Amino acid sequence: MSITAASIQMISEDGQYESNRRRAEKLILKAIDKKAKLILIPEFALIGYKFADEIWDMAEPLKGPTYKWLKAISKKHKVYIATCILEKEGKDFYDTFIMTGPGNDEFWSHRKIEPAWYESFFIKGGGISRNVFETPIGKIGVLICFDSSKTHSLKALQEGKPDLILIPFSYPQLSDFFPSGGRENWIEQYSKIPDFYSDFLGVPVITSNKTGVFSSPVPWNIPRTATTVFIDESRIIDIKSRINIKSGRGEQIITAKLGKNKKETSQQNNLPPGRWLPGYLRIVRFGAWYSCFTGKIRYRLSIKRRRSATGKSKLE
Repeated sequence: MSITAASIQMISEDGQYESNRRRAEKLILKAIDKKAKLILIPEFALIGYKFADEIWDMAEPLKGPTYKWLKAISKKHKVYIATCILEKEGKDFYDTFIMTGPGNDEFWSHRKIEPAWYESFFIKGGGISRNVFETPIGKIGVLICFDSSKTHSLKALQEGKPDLILIPFSYPQLSDFFPSGGRENWIEQYSKIPDFYSDFLGVPVITSNKTGVFSSPVPWNIPRTATTVFIDESRIIDIKSRINIKSGRGEQIITAKLGKNKKETSQQNNLPPGRWLPGYLRIVRFGAWYSCFTGKIRYRLSIKRRRSATGKSKLE
């Protein structure tokens, strides 16, 4: 079985759900015109990406407005579409991958295992869970952004034996207050992710990132604001078929016809040691650990978070 897949790289404005959805729909329809049957848009494509309490205003139930919107497009055009939402369940918020298909019961979801950096001030990790799903178009493996840096995610994919992997990102460059070596390493590792997973598991990988400016407060560093840009590199790669497509700058739609046959590779049983995949500098690992550690404390103690979780968001 083969399928034409599309990765959409798009601008996503913070807190502008409706205009982001209109923008995404235009790009999705263009991808459909290019014969795409599997379409990936970035993590938090419709709500933006900001380390601030107002992100909770953009939370929704698992089968809320984003699910309904994607499902309608999937049914009408007989396609599969995936992104990530800010899911609200009980007293907590999660970064959750969702994918809809044309069939009535065709829906799959997976929560981000660990929040990245300052995300932990606003989002709870879902913990290790199944990240490979049986679908009518094959076994789909899922990694959400930061989870792609960890060996426990790789191990779960290895055990699930996917036919292809989807990785939605909200991946900015590190801002100027981070040591320069760390910034360069962060960008370098991002570029290596799809190649590593395609080569290690012998399957196609599709990544989708945002484009444009990233500007956000830095928690507990008032009034410090981080301003940088998202990395303009979304990818479709298949080591076996020698497909290696990179987006350019700005909003882009890239497509490729992918086969389902896996490449045999001797690396499949050689899981790297430790929590992190090879190549991340200590300064990057420490920065990620420190922000996550402090963020989890603040998240757990936040009265505003509890009020937001029990109240109505703008999307409910």
